[in-house]
Amino acid sequence: MENKIRSYIEKFKNATQHPDIPNESLKKQDINFVRTLSHIIEKQVDIKSEHSKFIAEKSLLIAGALDMNAEDKTNLLYAAMLLQIGKIHLPNSLIKKPFYSMSVVDKYRYLGHAVDGEALLSGLEQFEGAALLIRYQFERFDGQGFPDGLSKDNIPLGARIISVVSDYIAYIDGSMTGKPMFADVALSQMMIRKESFYDADIVEIFSNALKGATVEELKDAIIKSKLLAVATERWKKGLVVNTRQNNRWSSTIVEISLAQLKLGMKVDNIYFGSEPYIRNCIVDQSIIDNVNTLKKTKGTNPVIKIFLNVA
Repeated sequence: MENKIRSYIEKFKNATQHPDIPNESLKKQDINFVRTLSHIIEKQVDIKSEHSKFIAEKSLLIAGALDMNAEDKTNLLYAAMLLQIGKIHLPNSLIKKPFYSMSVVDKYRYLGHAVDGEALLSGLEQFEGAALLIRYQFERFDGQGFPDGLSKDNIPLGARIISVVSDYIAYIDGSMTGKPMFADVALSQMMIRKESFYDADIVEIFSNALKGATVEELKDAIIKSKLLAVATERWKKGLVVNTRQNNRWSSTIVEISLAQLKLGMKVDNIYFGSEPYIRNCIVDQSIIDNVNTLKKTKGTNPVIKIFLNVA
């Protein structure tokens, strides 16, 4: 089967090296090549046919929410469909073995299929971007991954997306632990590993995608998440007035409505339900704008408490 795949790749390479082939024909050939090769790979390494499709669809949904450009989306699609290509070098006994039960030597041998997959696509210029994503599928957000120890934004966005979606499938079907998991349990594993294995933002977007959110709904959720992150950071810092100005706030605190919130007011705290937004600060325009936006996205009115006056 390995020879069959290599032969198919070589034939495709030779067939697409003619400069007189129209671009549209080349694109169709690329798509047909990926579909056929993906089908061959699934048969060879005993992958369920829906897995590659699921990884591709959910990855593209996340990419759309993050406004990824067309070229990067194409690379992501091709990488998702051909993600397992390097496994043709591995024995079936290793492929079928749960990852967490492998020895250290076997784990590195297994992870090496990412590099082998990249190598198999070498020489195909139109698949260079996809090949890199395949290479980096096992990198970790904290820099402890394979093969190059990339971290955070140094890992291509497409690889960070694929890592989340493909690992979710691995938890679901049991290839990660040896025991299939329910969807909510698998997702909880992803949540636990945010910031270590995975990009936390992508995990959150994926979580919403699993609930059936559209691209527009995912984009709205991203905006809300960013606002909440800013709010949380401000809450932690407190935005305390510079004490060198010798400002002394009175101990009299009153609750006001959002319509009454004005520039220059001294805030004790602002809450949305049980979620804190900000405390110990002087109101500026960004605070008013953020509170109004959060009111719309959350659908609830904030509780605003201010210091009545300054002594």
